[in-house]
Amino acid sequence: MIFNEIDINKRFDKVIKTAWEVFQCKVGNGLINIYKEASMQLQFAYILQNLIPVFIYEKDENVDIQLEKTVYYNGTSSEVDMFVIITKGNNEYKICIEMKCYREFAASGGKRGATDIFMKDVYVDIEKLENYKNNNVCQNTFLIIMNDLENLINPKKTDTKCWDYNISNDFILYPKHLTTPIGGKEISIKINNQYNFKWTKFGKYYFLML
Repeated sequence: MIFNEIDINKRFDKVIKTAWEVFQCKVGNGLINIYKEASMQLQFAYILQNLIPVFIYEKDENVDIQLEKTVYYNGTSSEVDMFVIITKGNNEYKICIEMKCYREFAASGGKRGATDIFMKDVYVDIEKLENYKNNNVCQNTFLIIMNDLENLINPKKTDTKCWDYNISNDFILYPKHLTTPIGGKEISIKINNQYNFKWTKFGKYYFLML
């Protein structure tokens, strides 16, 4: 159980998952309105920040949350949506969290397009998170996604090229190199690990954590 976990690193892996469950319930029940990634970051960070004091057990434990954190590796830089630093004495445990949000309609009421770019960008974030971990930017990663398009989760057809970036429910992504162009741009995405896309539904929204 989360309350009995002595190891602070394992404890806060569970706290992040708990914050995600709370976020889903609040969004699904209409207590929080999310229309784009920025508001998703802020609302999820707020929930997580409020959970932190409950799960700090000793005086030498501390957790710091940073949004849009710039990290450096292999001579390049990247922005992490949420960077969590867990400190126990002199030891640090870092977690990178990327977020994706797609709503069929924007807050203005206008209909969004470019679902193919959203699907491709999910794969981009998977690759980014793998790179962060492989280059010691962090020790653990999470990708959290929400959307309200039934066709992305339970598609009737998957014969168009965008489905090379399949994110549908129960899809298993195996290690592969993807080069299918999206939006007229050349692409090279290398996925090294296996992922199982298990979506959950709350209200009219679908949620996924990888």
